[in-house]
Amino acid sequence: MIEISVATSCLNSPESPRYAVEWAIEHGFNGVEFNAPEIYLSKQTLVDLKWMFEMSQQHELRYTHHFPPSALPGSHVPATRERDLEDFSQEIFVAGELGVEAMVLHPGRLHVPGVEREDVPEEDRAVSMSYFIDWVKDAAVEAEAAGVMIGLENMHYNPGWVIRSHKELADAVDEIDSPAVGITFDTGHAWGSGGIDAGIEIFGDRIKHVQTHDARGPEGAGNVRDQHMEIGTGLINWTSVGELVKSRLKTKPFIVAMETSARSDDREDQALRSRDVLRGLWG
Repeated sequence: MIEISVATSCLNSPESPRYAVEWAIEHGFNGVEFNAPEIYLSKQTLVDLKWMFEMSQQHELRYTHHFPPSALPGSHVPATRERDLEDFSQEIFVAGELGVEAMVLHPGRLHVPGVEREDVPEEDRAVSMSYFIDWVKDAAVEAEAAGVMIGLENMHYNPGWVIRSHKELADAVDEIDSPAVGITFDTGHAWGSGGIDAGIEIFGDRIKHVQTHDARGPEGAGNVRDQHMEIGTGLINWTSVGELVKSRLKTKPFIVAMETSARSDDREDQALRSRDVLRGLWG
Protein backbone atom coordinates (compact mmCIF):
# COMPACT_ATOMS: atom_id res chain seq x y z
CA MET A 1 0.00 0.00 0.00
CA ILE A 2 1.19 3.52 -0.78
CA GLU A 3 1.75 5.30 2.53
CA ILE A 4 0.93 9.01 2.67
CA SER A 5 1.54 11.35 5.58
CA VAL A 6 0.35 14.88 6.18
CA ALA A 7 2.64 17.81 6.94
CA THR A 8 1.55 19.95 9.87
CA SER A 9 1.83 23.00 7.59
CA CYS A 10 -1.33 21.69 5.88
CA LEU A 11 -3.41 21.83 9.04
CA ASN A 12 -5.42 24.52 10.79
CA SER A 13 -3.35 24.19 13.97
CA PRO A 14 0.19 23.84 12.57
CA GLU A 15 1.74 24.44 15.99
CA SER A 16 0.05 21.47 17.72
CA PRO A 17 1.50 17.96 17.36
CA ARG A 18 -1.48 16.50 19.22
CA TYR A 19 -3.91 18.08 16.77
CA ALA A 20 -1.84 16.77 13.84
CA VAL A 21 -1.64 13.22 15.15
CA GLU A 22 -5.34 13.08 16.00
CA TRP A 23 -6.26 14.57 12.61
CA ALA A 24 -4.07 12.08 10.77
CA ILE A 25 -5.64 9.17 12.64
CA GLU A 26 -9.18 10.45 12.09
CA HIS A 27 -8.65 10.88 8.35
CA GLY A 28 -6.72 7.70 7.65
CA PHE A 29 -3.26 9.09 6.91
CA ASN A 30 -0.26 6.86 7.45
CA GLY A 31 1.91 9.42 9.19
CA VAL A 32 2.70 12.99 10.15
CA GLU A 33 5.51 15.32 9.13
CA PHE A 34 6.12 17.81 11.95
CA ASN A 35 7.24 21.22 10.65
CA ALA A 36 9.55 23.51 12.61
CA PRO A 37 9.72 26.28 13.66
CA GLU A 38 6.02 25.86 14.51
CA ILE A 39 6.81 22.48 16.07
CA TYR A 40 10.18 21.80 17.67
CA LEU A 41 10.25 18.25 19.00
CA SER A 42 12.77 19.21 21.67
CA LYS A 43 10.33 21.78 23.09
CA GLN A 44 7.45 19.33 23.60
CA THR A 45 6.62 18.07 27.06
CA LEU A 46 7.56 14.54 28.05
CA VAL A 47 3.87 13.80 28.45
CA ASP A 48 3.14 14.86 24.87
CA LEU A 49 6.15 12.99 23.48
CA LYS A 50 5.10 9.82 25.29
CA TRP A 51 1.57 10.19 23.91
CA MET A 52 2.89 10.79 20.37
CA PHE A 53 5.02 7.67 20.60
CA GLU A 54 2.11 5.60 21.89
CA MET A 55 -0.12 6.83 19.06
CA SER A 56 2.52 5.92 16.50
CA GLN A 57 2.64 2.39 17.88
CA GLN A 58 -1.11 1.91 18.25
CA HIS A 59 -2.00 3.31 14.82
CA GLU A 60 1.18 2.40 12.90
CA LEU A 61 1.89 6.04 12.16
CA ARG A 62 5.19 6.97 10.53
CA TYR A 63 6.76 10.24 11.65
CA THR A 64 9.12 12.59 9.84
CA HIS A 65 10.30 16.03 10.93
CA HIS A 66 11.19 19.14 8.93
CA PHE A 67 13.94 21.32 10.39
CA PRO A 68 13.33 25.09 10.00
CA PRO A 69 13.85 26.26 6.39
CA SER A 70 15.65 29.31 7.78
CA ALA A 71 18.66 27.21 8.84
CA LEU A 72 21.99 28.24 7.30
CA PRO A 73 24.35 25.25 7.40
CA GLY A 74 26.52 26.89 4.73
CA SER A 75 26.81 30.26 6.46
CA HIS A 76 30.15 32.05 6.39
CA VAL A 77 29.56 32.97 10.06
CA PRO A 78 30.84 30.21 12.37
CA ALA A 79 28.50 31.17 15.20
CA THR A 80 25.49 30.79 12.90
CA ARG A 81 26.56 27.33 11.78
CA GLU A 82 27.24 26.29 15.35
CA ARG A 83 23.85 27.57 16.54
CA ASP A 84 21.97 25.69 13.85
CA LEU A 85 23.98 22.52 14.41
CA GLU A 86 23.24 22.60 18.13
CA ASP A 87 19.52 23.02 17.45
CA PHE A 88 19.62 20.25 14.85
CA SER A 89 21.40 17.89 17.25
CA GLN A 90 18.77 18.48 19.91
CA GLU A 91 16.00 17.73 17.42
CA ILE A 92 17.79 14.60 16.19
CA PHE A 93 18.11 13.23 19.72
CA VAL A 94 14.40 13.65 20.48
CA ALA A 95 13.48 12.40 17.00
CA GLY A 96 15.37 9.19 17.68
CA GLU A 97 13.53 8.65 20.95
CA LEU A 98 10.20 9.31 19.23
CA GLY A 99 10.86 6.95 16.33
CA VAL A 100 11.04 9.66 13.67
CA GLU A 101 12.35 8.18 10.44
CA ALA A 102 13.70 11.24 8.66
CA MET A 103 14.77 14.77 9.47
CA VAL A 104 14.34 16.99 6.43
CA LEU A 105 17.01 19.65 5.95
CA HIS A 106 17.18 22.43 3.39
CA PRO A 107 20.77 22.96 2.22
CA GLY A 108 19.83 26.58 2.66
CA ARG A 109 20.55 29.98 1.23
CA LEU A 110 23.91 31.66 0.94
CA HIS A 111 24.95 33.81 3.88
CA VAL A 112 28.00 35.99 3.40
CA PRO A 113 27.93 39.10 5.63
CA GLY A 114 27.85 42.32 3.64
CA VAL A 115 26.89 40.62 0.35
CA GLU A 116 23.38 40.18 -1.01
CA ARG A 117 22.89 36.44 -1.39
CA GLU A 118 22.00 36.74 -5.09
CA ASP A 119 25.34 38.54 -5.65
CA VAL A 120 27.61 36.05 -3.86
CA PRO A 121 30.49 35.13 -6.23
CA GLU A 122 31.13 31.51 -7.19
CA GLU A 123 34.30 31.26 -5.12
CA ASP A 124 32.34 32.19 -1.99
CA ARG A 125 29.57 29.76 -2.94
CA ALA A 126 32.20 27.03 -3.13
CA VAL A 127 33.27 27.91 0.41
CA SER A 128 29.63 27.76 1.51
CA MET A 129 29.35 24.33 -0.06
CA SER A 130 32.35 23.09 1.93
CA TYR A 131 30.85 24.48 5.15
CA PHE A 132 27.54 22.82 4.35
CA ILE A 133 29.13 19.43 3.71
CA ASP A 134 31.19 19.59 6.91
CA TRP A 135 28.07 20.63 8.85
CA VAL A 136 26.08 17.66 7.58
CA LYS A 137 28.97 15.28 8.26
CA ASP A 138 28.92 16.40 11.89
CA ALA A 139 25.14 16.12 12.06
CA ALA A 140 25.26 12.67 10.46
CA VAL A 141 27.22 11.31 13.41
CA GLU A 142 24.35 12.30 15.70
CA ALA A 143 21.74 11.04 13.26
CA GLU A 144 23.34 7.64 12.83
CA ALA A 145 23.53 7.18 16.61
CA ALA A 146 19.86 8.15 16.92
CA GLY A 147 18.71 5.96 14.03
CA VAL A 148 17.35 8.93 12.09
CA MET A 149 17.95 9.61 8.39
CA ILE A 150 18.81 13.15 7.30
CA GLY A 151 16.93 13.96 4.10
CA LEU A 152 18.62 16.76 2.16
CA GLU A 153 15.80 18.40 0.22
CA ASN A 154 16.21 19.50 -3.37
CA MET A 155 15.40 23.18 -3.49
CA HIS A 156 15.20 26.01 -6.04
CA TYR A 157 18.42 26.29 -8.03
CA ASN A 158 18.30 30.07 -8.20
CA PRO A 159 21.09 32.53 -7.42
CA GLY A 160 21.31 32.90 -3.65
CA TRP A 161 21.08 29.19 -2.82
CA VAL A 162 23.98 26.95 -1.78
CA ILE A 163 22.98 24.06 -4.10
CA ARG A 164 22.46 24.94 -7.76
CA SER A 165 21.66 21.64 -9.51
CA HIS A 166 20.46 18.07 -9.03
CA LYS A 167 24.01 16.87 -9.65
CA GLU A 168 25.46 19.14 -6.97
CA LEU A 169 23.01 17.73 -4.43
CA ALA A 170 23.77 14.13 -5.45
CA ASP A 171 27.51 14.83 -5.31
CA ALA A 172 27.13 16.38 -1.85
CA VAL A 173 25.42 13.23 -0.55
CA ASP A 174 28.21 11.13 -2.01
CA GLU A 175 30.90 13.32 -0.46
CA ILE A 176 29.21 13.23 2.96
CA ASP A 177 29.21 9.43 2.57
CA SER A 178 27.05 8.50 5.54
CA PRO A 179 24.36 5.81 5.77
CA ALA A 180 22.34 8.38 7.72
CA VAL A 181 22.21 10.90 4.85
CA GLY A 182 20.02 10.70 1.76
CA ILE A 183 17.70 12.90 -0.26
CA THR A 184 14.18 14.05 0.42
CA PHE A 185 12.76 14.31 -3.09
CA ASP A 186 10.44 17.31 -3.30
CA THR A 187 8.43 16.88 -6.47
CA GLY A 188 7.22 20.47 -6.74
CA HIS A 189 10.70 21.88 -6.28
CA ALA A 190 12.08 19.42 -8.82
CA TRP A 191 9.44 20.43 -11.35
CA GLY A 192 10.45 24.06 -10.90
CA SER A 193 14.21 23.39 -10.77
CA GLY A 194 16.01 20.67 -12.66
CA GLY A 195 13.04 18.52 -13.61
CA ILE A 196 11.22 15.62 -11.96
CA ASP A 197 12.37 12.88 -14.32
CA ALA A 198 15.95 14.17 -14.22
CA GLY A 199 15.81 14.26 -10.42
CA ILE A 200 14.62 10.66 -10.21
CA GLU A 201 17.39 9.57 -12.58
CA ILE A 202 20.21 11.59 -11.01
CA PHE A 203 19.26 11.02 -7.35
CA GLY A 204 18.51 7.33 -7.81
CA ASP A 205 18.81 5.26 -4.64
CA ARG A 206 19.82 8.36 -2.68
CA ILE A 207 16.09 9.19 -2.46
CA LYS A 208 14.83 8.09 0.96
CA HIS A 209 11.70 10.19 1.42
CA VAL A 210 9.23 11.92 -0.91
CA GLN A 211 7.30 15.19 -0.56
CA THR A 212 4.41 16.01 -2.89
CA HIS A 213 2.66 19.20 -3.91
CA ASP A 214 1.58 20.56 -7.23
CA ALA A 215 3.15 23.53 -9.01
CA ARG A 216 2.86 25.77 -12.01
CA GLY A 217 4.83 28.49 -13.73
CA PRO A 218 7.71 28.05 -16.17
CA GLU A 219 8.82 24.44 -15.78
CA GLY A 220 12.50 24.17 -14.90
CA ALA A 221 12.86 27.91 -14.38
CA GLY A 222 13.70 27.68 -10.69
CA ASN A 223 10.35 29.13 -9.69
CA VAL A 224 9.79 29.69 -5.98
CA ARG A 225 6.22 30.89 -6.42
CA ASP A 226 3.17 28.85 -7.38
CA GLN A 227 4.33 25.90 -5.29
CA HIS A 228 2.68 23.79 -2.57
CA MET A 229 -0.56 23.68 -4.51
CA GLU A 230 -3.32 21.09 -4.27
CA ILE A 231 -2.57 17.98 -6.31
CA GLY A 232 -4.36 18.21 -9.63
CA THR A 233 -4.57 22.00 -9.72
CA GLY A 234 -1.08 22.56 -11.14
CA LEU A 235 0.85 21.29 -14.12
CA ILE A 236 2.75 18.28 -12.78
CA ASN A 237 2.34 14.92 -14.48
CA TRP A 238 2.45 12.39 -11.61
CA THR A 239 3.25 9.27 -13.62
CA SER A 240 7.00 9.08 -13.00
CA VAL A 241 6.64 9.97 -9.32
CA GLY A 242 4.08 7.19 -9.01
CA GLU A 243 6.49 4.75 -10.63
CA LEU A 244 9.19 5.84 -8.17
CA VAL A 245 6.89 5.35 -5.18
CA LYS A 246 5.58 1.99 -6.38
CA SER A 247 9.12 0.73 -7.01
CA ARG A 248 9.61 0.53 -3.24
CA LEU A 249 6.34 -1.13 -2.24
CA LYS A 250 7.88 -4.60 -1.99
CA THR A 251 10.72 -3.45 0.27
CA LYS A 252 10.30 -0.53 2.67
CA PRO A 253 7.73 1.84 1.15
CA PHE A 254 8.50 5.53 0.92
CA ILE A 255 6.49 7.69 3.25
CA VAL A 256 5.02 10.31 0.91
CA ALA A 257 4.48 13.59 2.75
CA MET A 258 1.61 15.77 1.55
CA GLU A 259 2.73 19.44 1.51
CA THR A 260 -0.29 21.16 -0.04
CA SER A 261 -0.42 24.35 2.01
CA ALA A 262 -0.69 27.09 -0.65
CA ARG A 263 -4.25 28.09 0.28
CA SER A 264 -5.18 28.79 3.87
CA ASP A 265 -8.96 28.86 3.53
CA ASP A 266 -9.43 25.11 3.04
CA ARG A 267 -5.96 23.65 3.55
CA GLU A 268 -7.20 20.54 5.34
CA ASP A 269 -9.73 19.76 2.63
CA GLN A 270 -7.13 20.21 -0.08
CA ALA A 271 -4.81 17.79 1.73
CA LEU A 272 -7.59 15.20 1.74
CA ARG A 273 -8.42 15.80 -1.91
CA SER A 274 -4.76 15.67 -2.87
CA ARG A 275 -4.23 12.37 -1.10
CA ASP A 276 -7.27 10.87 -2.79
CA VAL A 277 -6.12 12.07 -6.21
CA LEU A 278 -2.72 10.42 -5.77
CA ARG A 279 -4.23 7.20 -4.50
CA GLY A 280 -6.52 7.20 -7.51
CA LEU A 281 -3.63 7.81 -9.90
CA TRP A 282 -1.20 5.39 -8.27
CA GLY A 283 -3.59 2.64 -7.17
